[in-house]
Amino acid sequence: MTISYDATTENGIEYVSRIYTRNFEYKRIVNDLDGLVVTLSEFSQGSGSVSSYSLGTRSVSRQTMSFEEAKKWWDELMQKKNRIESGRKPRKAVGAVPRDW
Repeated sequence: MTISYDATTENGIEYVSRIYTRNFEYKRIVNDLDGLVVTLSEFSQGSGSVSSYSLGTRSVSRQTMSFEEAKKWWDELMQKKNRIESGRKPRKAVGAVPRDW
């Protein structure tokens, strides 16, 4: 199944607009990924750690973030985004109790 993206954030994160308007978690993930692009670009400019960064509407300036932490966060957010886009939830185990009436 191929996902057709129909919108892009200002930093180049592609997303599906019908899911974006309907799903709050998806919207938050896309906004966080958009902010994380800026953080990762600061690492590529030679900074070893970032002491202030913003993700979507939130900003943090009290702790440093290493490249490994930012990359780990990126991977987790991309997994969540892909799971929501696929439309499938993890399977639930259901038990049936047979009865003889």
